[in-house]
Amino acid sequence: MDATPLIKLLDDDDNKNDDDKKNDDDKEKDDKKKWNDLLKRCLNQSDSVDEFITELSISFDKYLPKLQAFTFHFCDKYLQVVTNVNLKRNILLAKFISRLIIDVIKENLHKSYIFGFNELLHNCVELLWWAGIKENNKPNSVFNTIKNIFSAIMHANILEVLISELYGYHCLKRILFDFNLIKHIEQIELLKAVDIVADLVEKCPEHVNNLSLSEGFSVYKACTALLRTLRDYESVDNKEQHWNRRRPVGKNSLFPLSTEDEQHLALLEMKMPQRLSDLPHFLRALEQRKIDSFENLVELFPCISCQRQALNYAFPDKHILEDESAPSRCFHLPFEFNEDDKLGPWDILLSEDAIKDLQHLESRPDVIRLIMQKLGQISSGKWDKHKLRRKTMQTSDKVHVHSTIPVYEIVLPDNGLKILWQIDYGFTIRSNSLTQLVRIWAVTDNKEQIDQVLNDLSIVHQVYTPKQRHWCMEQKAKNNLVLPKILGDGEDTGSSEDRVYASRTEDELLMIHKKLVTSKFVPLSTNLYKSLVLGGLKFTFQVSKKEYEIINCPTSAIVVGRSGTGKTTCIVFRQIASYLNSQIYENPSLCDNNRNFYKRQIFITVSYKLRYHVKKYFDRLLESAELAGKKMTKAEFCKYREKKERGECVSTFTMREERDEEEELKKIPNTFNYQQLTDDKFPLFITFDKFFEMLQGTYGIKDQDLIIQKKSNADNIDSCDKEKERFNRKTKDTKTKDTEEIFVNYDRFQKIYWPSLNDYSKKKFDCELVYSEFSIIKGTNPEVDFLSREDYIDVSIKKYPVFCYNRDEIYDLFQHYEKMKAKRHEYDSMDRTLAIFRHAKKKALGSLQIHEVYIDECQDNHIMDIALILKVFDRTSSIFFAGDIAQCIAKGSSFRFQDLQALIYQWELTRKNDNILKPKLFDLNINYRSHNGILKLAASVVKLIQYLFPNSIDKLSSERSEVDGPLPIIFNGFEEEYFNIFVNNNRPDEPTFTYDICKEMKCRKRKKQSSFVEFGADQVIIVRNKEVKSRVMELVGKGAMVLTVLDAKGMEFNDVLLYNFFTDSPAQRKWRVIISAVKKKSERVPAFSYEKHYILSSELKHLYVAVTRARRNIWICDENTEYSLPIRVYWKRWKEGREEEDWEEDRVDREEEEDREEVREEDWEEDRKKDQRLFRVETISNLEQAKAFFSNLAKKSSPDEWNRKGGDYFEQRQYEQVNHLLNYSILLYLSKKLNYF
Repeated sequence: MDATPLIKLLDDDDNKNDDDKKNDDDKEKDDKKKWNDLLKRCLNQSDSVDEFITELSISFDKYLPKLQAFTFHFCDKYLQVVTNVNLKRNILLAKFISRLIIDVIKENLHKSYIFGFNELLHNCVELLWWAGIKENNKPNSVFNTIKNIFSAIMHANILEVLISELYGYHCLKRILFDFNLIKHIEQIELLKAVDIVADLVEKCPEHVNNLSLSEGFSVYKACTALLRTLRDYESVDNKEQHWNRRRPVGKNSLFPLSTEDEQHLALLEMKMPQRLSDLPHFLRALEQRKIDSFENLVELFPCISCQRQALNYAFPDKHILEDESAPSRCFHLPFEFNEDDKLGPWDILLSEDAIKDLQHLESRPDVIRLIMQKLGQISSGKWDKHKLRRKTMQTSDKVHVHSTIPVYEIVLPDNGLKILWQIDYGFTIRSNSLTQLVRIWAVTDNKEQIDQVLNDLSIVHQVYTPKQRHWCMEQKAKNNLVLPKILGDGEDTGSSEDRVYASRTEDELLMIHKKLVTSKFVPLSTNLYKSLVLGGLKFTFQVSKKEYEIINCPTSAIVVGRSGTGKTTCIVFRQIASYLNSQIYENPSLCDNNRNFYKRQIFITVSYKLRYHVKKYFDRLLESAELAGKKMTKAEFCKYREKKERGECVSTFTMREERDEEEELKKIPNTFNYQQLTDDKFPLFITFDKFFEMLQGTYGIKDQDLIIQKKSNADNIDSCDKEKERFNRKTKDTKTKDTEEIFVNYDRFQKIYWPSLNDYSKKKFDCELVYSEFSIIKGTNPEVDFLSREDYIDVSIKKYPVFCYNRDEIYDLFQHYEKMKAKRHEYDSMDRTLAIFRHAKKKALGSLQIHEVYIDECQDNHIMDIALILKVFDRTSSIFFAGDIAQCIAKGSSFRFQDLQALIYQWELTRKNDNILKPKLFDLNINYRSHNGILKLAASVVKLIQYLFPNSIDKLSSERSEVDGPLPIIFNGFEEEYFNIFVNNNRPDEPTFTYDICKEMKCRKRKKQSSFVEFGADQVIIVRNKEVKSRVMELVGKGAMVLTVLDAKGMEFNDVLLYNFFTDSPAQRKWRVIISAVKKKSERVPAFSYEKHYILSSELKHLYVAVTRARRNIWICDENTEYSLPIRVYWKRWKEGREEEDWEEDRVDREEEEDREEVREEDWEEDRKKDQRLFRVETISNLEQAKAFFSNLAKKSSPDEWNRKGGDYFEQRQYEQVNHLLNYSILLYLSKKLNYF
């Protein structure tokens, strides 16, 4: 027998150095063996256990972490410990755990503030529960232990400490409601517990605004108030005194009640007793109702804010808590105005250019401080006192003096810097209203920059409406104090049509769009100042009222909006605000084991690229916010500045290769076990593939397990047993395949499975439609692996009632597909989701509490994937979804937001019995990327999707921009050979930009200017697929960037040339059917058929994604006029704002026209007058014309712009573009250096 003392075995760290050399799997095996050996000895060596228990109780602080890990090991594996052991072992286990609870934990309740205490108690109670339910011989021993520890908790006054924390909450729920201790506690003690919990909730700032939503709390308050009133009557001996106590206003003459008490009775649906002798019985009934409300009150936990309050009350010497008033808003952005900033009544917003100006002054903190003082003076409204209103001269000759909005400048003494500012209007977070504010446009001493800003503003101000110009004028001062005027509750609802754009050139329109739409403004705050002087890079900017409502939404929400409307911005801002808010009130604990109040957040998206960009953006915001929070003495700041100037405080953000990102994701454990997925891994940014890997690891599901087909209620599918036998016989062969070879995605389905399906159905149905219908069969009901034939037909008809295709045949195809897939030992995404779902229904995710989950681009998933998320995160405080069906270019998707909304509501319904709220649905319709010239074209594509496929896309209000812009251009006569204008034919491998470089360097070897076209860093050619991309890249050489639609998703550019979208479309002649949307039916236009033309649903969404990549210009070039003509006809006859019934009316009333018609310039005269055109046409007849057009369209970029765009492409894995861009940046930089010398 092993003579090693038990305490030494628990605390065995002798082999720590050897353990460091082992991998994680080996360490885990060693730990399991150690814990199993320790438990075995604890159950069988009673003498040693006494000494062991005594040592644990005396040195509790020291051994708590080890004891916590020891109990967790068996708590996590309780089925192995309990179910598969004999009765004697269960009795021994219950006895040992009872001793841990009574002799160790109970004796150290005064140390419940130590991190890990609650989890230890939770683990022990769980083990006692699972051991006790098998212990038939001694049913009272376990219950006595539980009753004993609860009484001790009440006596130690730490009930609120335990119940407000995650592990303590689950522990007490198990004690009170599973062990049913609530039926056996003395009523006086139980009523005390109810009062303690209710008092904690009522004082909590997080609950104060939501208490009315809790039925349990309303019942508690009613019972408490009535008990207080009626006990007064019970204690009155003199009836006369009883009558004179208060004026009787109730109907009951025996017990006069106030109106409020009458309302309490109505809420409880109880009637007052008619005799005085019945009062004691009625009081006992009220007490019981009060006790009955306890379970509902408990459901308001766990709560971080309650936990802080409880710790402060129970352990004031350990946890010092600042006075915490109820917040008027849930969250605060890190760089929004704060009352501690002590600014004046005017909100100060700094433009992006002004922020860049200040960042360039980072090495001169004394100058930044002086600038901030001047901005503070502007905020004060005492403009005359500080001489802040020196009006500038506006340089545009188009300005009328009497209609201009004044722009002021402040000259800073001694350094020549000027601050350009004006009064403007907008929504501010501070006032939560539309109000006057101050915009800072520039902080510079560069005369050219100042003149350019003034000239731009003089043009921008001319497109303001008279009302908007009036809002930007100074109000009459009172006592030399100018105050901002509140203009309304919401935002400016005026559209771009109210603005005057006459005589504005395209370049001017684009400049106006940049100033009024794409430019971000950052509120002046102390945090901004502190972060700027320490080198902060990214800051949260001013958002709209609706966006701020989203950021502060306290419940789960769905954010729907078209491309560029700010969905991802809302998610990131809410995430950073919530994350930082959880730490605002945290104070250092005096004990060694400080509690962690950081929220565990998870961000999940399908796109690998989007995941990386959101993480990078979040990290930069967090870094800037943390810089603002640094507390430094003057000496420490000077030392920090010295290190920064020496380059020792460089940013942690560098360009990362794909393998770096893969390694980063690999560092995240493939499990949700809290011992491995530690707090330092949060916030967690993962892809859905990584999420599924983590779930598979948590539940022990291997890829081979996904191949076995489960028996379901589908027709004619082989049984699970037979399938498993075949699988076992071929496991060896299957293991030789890579995961990619056994996973069926759409491409594999189309290539391998589709040709083998029924020929008749293949001709009749579109492949993508069939693939999409399969997701309905397998992804509608998580309770079964797939729907029966009858259920599928019923569900499909309800979802798509207007389409009457043969669903029986599709179900036949599904059966063939499932058999074929099983025979090939392959699986698809739905097999994976369903396999994990089956495990999740049997066992919860684990003890790790995830506080918030954010899902971006949720439309790229199946609805079953979302159901799985809701299942595994059933204890999460809130889940945010954001997406846009119009951007769903995933093949075979059947995602709908109405399904998602219903799913979340059911999720809320099943996880709670009260406080049921429908998820908030937000609709964003203001576009911050593109102008109306592009948006109208994009809106017409969305309208066409809604018309042809009404159930496949959500119906949102039309997106809009604040300003108009250039119309998209469609080029007639464009030919592929015209791309040669991008290439030097003599030296095709040499980038065309070397001509410009040589010119800048005054190189005499080449005297004439380059005649080749070169696109800038923010211009791109978008094509359909990789094959076309390769072909075009050979033609343009290094003169332009080329991306596929899929590559470009999630990115944005100033200008986009969309090449051969229709020519290379797999839909080909099927595009002709869209003419039926705007023309009377003719023989040459095929009738629309859902099952035959389903591919257009995906094609139109691809078109929408491609068009909305552009901020400024979209140019469309297509060689095949047969395929592209239908969309031109549709766009030509488009009328904005038409209702659905208008479509049918137009088709009936429109006269017969020629099917093939030319889109001519003269056809547009009437549309020009009405300003209803969606595009304009340019004709290219030869190479020289192509050069002329594209030379004007191409925009040069600076070295910094090329360098920045090169970094973007590097992160997008566009490596062939990176070399080109960075080389260009270096050459331009060297040329300028050589010119300088």
